[in-house]
This record gives sequence, structure tokens and C-alpha cells, in this order.
Amino acid sequence: MSNANVADGKKRKGAGCLRWLGRGALGFLILLVVLVTTGAIYQAIASARDSKQYKPVDQMVNVNGTEMRLDCRGSGSPTVILEAGGQSPSFIWVRIQDEVAKFTRVCSYDRAGYGWSDSVHETLYPQQVAEMLHILLENGGEKPPYLMVGHSFGGVYIRAFTAEYPDEVVGMVLVDSSHENQNQLTPPELAQSPEYAQLKKGAVTSLQLIQIAEPIGLLRAFKFMDAGTASLSLPENEKGAVLAQMYRAGFMGAYVRETLMMMDYSGKPRKLGDLPLIVLSRKIDAQDMVEQIPSTLQSMELAQQLADIANDMQDELAALSTRSKWIVVEDSGHFIQLDKPQVVIDAIQEVFDQVAK
Repeated sequence: MSNANVADGKKRKGAGCLRWLGRGALGFLILLVVLVTTGAIYQAIASARDSKQYKPVDQMVNVNGTEMRLDCRGSGSPTVILEAGGQSPSFIWVRIQDEVAKFTRVCSYDRAGYGWSDSVHETLYPQQVAEMLHILLENGGEKPPYLMVGHSFGGVYIRAFTAEYPDEVVGMVLVDSSHENQNQLTPPELAQSPEYAQLKKGAVTSLQLIQIAEPIGLLRAFKFMDAGTASLSLPENEKGAVLAQMYRAGFMGAYVRETLMMMDYSGKPRKLGDLPLIVLSRKIDAQDMVEQIPSTLQSMELAQQLADIANDMQDELAALSTRSKWIVVEDSGHFIQLDKPQVVIDAIQEVFDQVAK
């Protein structure tokens, strides 16, 4: 066989391999499109089913074109406003709201993208959250004065609301609240370490992947949120509605935008004058903090620094008002309103009794 024939055979064989590779790639792309389309249809059908079963259509209020849920119960003044923490819908107040409604009017609501509220596609900073809440209350027919209650990063939101509308707020309860400057208070040996930077980078990547997975139904199909929900001290009869909200299309978009905002947010809490204030915080010691440190940097000394910083931040929050009380809640996790609801109810009642007319 001549060299020319051998070369020609090799060319034909190479072209055949390329054709098979091309067909394989095309087949993979077609399969991928089918899977994504099927997942998106599954997510849309399941979300519509959940909405029909659980969405409280009578509680929806228009806020500049965005439908937001506002749930108000009871009667009396001042009206208590319950602000959920970052990444949380209003269901975290399920053990609080009806009890508070026994002595005054009380409202919970879902920020844009959470619970049953429509999504917005921009990042909402505390001042924007405060402005949307104010419009929501106005359009929902609610009137000041307000007693503001905020959990976790919700504490930052209600302090922004109070700064923006000081004449409408007569009291405040902070429930294991975040501090505006908490990101800047991390010890330098942790904040400036490559391990910590890698941890944050990994968290951001995970959030981005989760956001991609939501609209094609992967989170719902693999029950991604079930374990976290099961770990909360929620009434059994509420868990179906809670999961419906967390698997709803748009939830993860809001979750990711808010999480990224909180990771980089910095500010300074404003003084509250003589506003009646109760600060509730869980008991934190070094053992509670050690697991938050990358394994290569873990030490009880560093963990104690973190615990001291966390406790000092709660002390600073209590010092915002000249009429404040700081209560450390034993045997509770971060969600004090679920783990120790009576403590939260009693704190709201105490501030209410100081300001009720």
C-alpha cells in the first residue's frame, strides 16, 4: 500500500472520530436541554400547586408594583411590627404572633422574594427595606405608633426604619440581633488568613450554584431545604407551608442577594435616645464559636475572642438607648423566638406596657 493511501485512510478515520464526537456532543446538549426544560416545568407546576394550596391571597399588598405579604392580627396600640432575620420569611414568628395579638395589634410580613412576596431583582440594602416596609404598612392601612421587633439581621433593618421614621417608633425589641459593624470586627488573624478567604470564596460559589439549581427544580427534587427546616423548632402543622415558601421560585434569588449583601455590609448603629429597648441574646461561649473557625486555625483562644466580640456587640446594642435592658437567654439557639418563645413574648409585653397609652 502506498504512503498516499495510508495517509488518506488516517484522514478518513480521523474525520469519522470527529463526526462521532460531534454527534456525542450534540446528543449531550439535547439531553441537557431536555433535562433542564423538564426540571423547569416540574418546578413551575410544583410552585403553582403550593401557591394554590398555601398562598394567603387576602394578605397581599401592592408596594410600587411588587405584591408583598402583610399579616396583621389583633387590635390595640402601638402596633407591633415583626421583622424576620436575613434569609428568613415571616414564618419564624409563628410561635409569637398570635400570643402578642392577645394584647395588641401585631403585623409580620415577607420581604421581597421571601415567603409569598414577589421578587425584585436588585439587592435591597437596609434603607430600601425600611422604605418598602413603610409603604407596605401605609398601603395596608396600618397606622403608627409602632413597636419594632427584629431578629438577627432584622435588627439592622428595624434600626434603619427607626432612623428613617423616628416619630413613628415608640419601642424596640432586638432578638439575637446582628450588629451593623460585625463584619469589620473579626480578629485580623482570622479575617486576613488565606483559609478564611477560601471559606468565603467557597460560600459564594455554593450560593451561585444553588441559585442556578432552583429554577430547574433540583433543590426541590433533592429536598435540599428539608433538613434545615426540620432543625427549627416549628409546629408540625406548619412545616408543609414553610417548605412550600422555601422551594418557591425566586426564594433563592432573594436569599443569595441578601446573603452577599450581609457578607460585605458595614455601618454604625445610631443612638436611640431614651427609646424603650430590650435586647435578647443567646448565651455564647468559646465552645459555641470554635466550629466557625477553619480547622487549621482552630484554637480556644481565638474562639474566646470571637465569643467576646459577639457578647460585646450585644452590649453595644443595649447601650444605644438610655432605657434599655439586656437579657441573656439560656438554652437557646439563634432562633430564640422558636426555642424560647415566651421570653420574646414577655419582652414585647414589657416594652408595650411602658409605651401603651
